[in-house]
Amino acid sequence: MSARYGADVKRLHCGRAAEAAVLAALLGQRGFTGTPDVLERDPWGWSAVTQEVDGCAVVIYNPRHSSGRRAVDIMHELAHLLLDHEPGTVILSHDGSIVMRTYNAKQEEEASWLAGCLLLPRVALLKVTRGGMSPAQIADHFGVSEPLATFRIRICGVEAQLRAMAGRSRRSRSAGRS
Repeated sequence: MSARYGADVKRLHCGRAAEAAVLAALLGQRGFTGTPDVLERDPWGWSAVTQEVDGCAVVIYNPRHSSGRRAVDIMHELAHLLLDHEPGTVILSHDGSIVMRTYNAKQEEEASWLAGCLLLPRVALLKVTRGGMSPAQIADHFGVSEPLATFRIRICGVEAQLRAMAGRSRRSRSAGRS
């Protein structure tokens, strides 16, 4: 309830900042390095990555993306873990100015699919779409990106099911009048 008035949200923001600082310090202690200006040089060139630190998976996400996009990115990374995917390999040039990574299209597709299913289950989509919510409202309601909401509505067959239900309803009303 207090989140509606901003109290919990403000505390959460401070907590996230502290969490990021602690994580950065832990990663630095373990030898992780990064390009200090990566967000300025290429702010949209990455979404999220998972690293292992002391046997624990740590998801690092791009804070420049919208909150809905970050939710999708983080769930995508968690899906890789749930599916026990083989981690990719990151390759840096000698001076660290060029970063390349291995890419497994099948694993990426599986992680994207599972992330979408977990964030927007079909039964929930059917309920809110039937209730008249638009993809933008659904994205806002579930805290995801609008492109994901639109994609899931289409790929799950929710639109087709609602059209079929509307057609049956019209036909039964017509038959009742005759």
